[in-house]
Amino acid sequence: MLVGYTKALAIVFAAAVLTWSGHVSAEGVRVKRPPPPPEEAQDIATEIAKSDGLLRPGGIIVTSRGFLVFKGVAADGYSNEFESVPNPLNQSWVKKN
Repeated sequence: MLVGYTKALAIVFAAAVLTWSGHVSAEGVRVKRPPPPPEEAQDIATEIAKSDGLLRPGGIIVTSRGFLVFKGVAADGYSNEFESVPNPLNQSWVKKN
């Protein structure tokens, strides 16, 4: 009688494990999205760089629109303030021979 009970318990346990693992794997499948277009990827990277917690005043980040220098946290205490860095190779700055 004990052997029959053990076999039945093993079968029930195996069925429960198979059912549970199938349920978990079905939920664990992630939805695959196509990668963003290059312009959107640049915008995402810029926003990540602008909100970096390691920025210190005077730090410079590079964006698709040029260089920005970090001025500090804005008055709202949440966003960061940046200022554009002028292009040093601008023709108006270069002395002509």
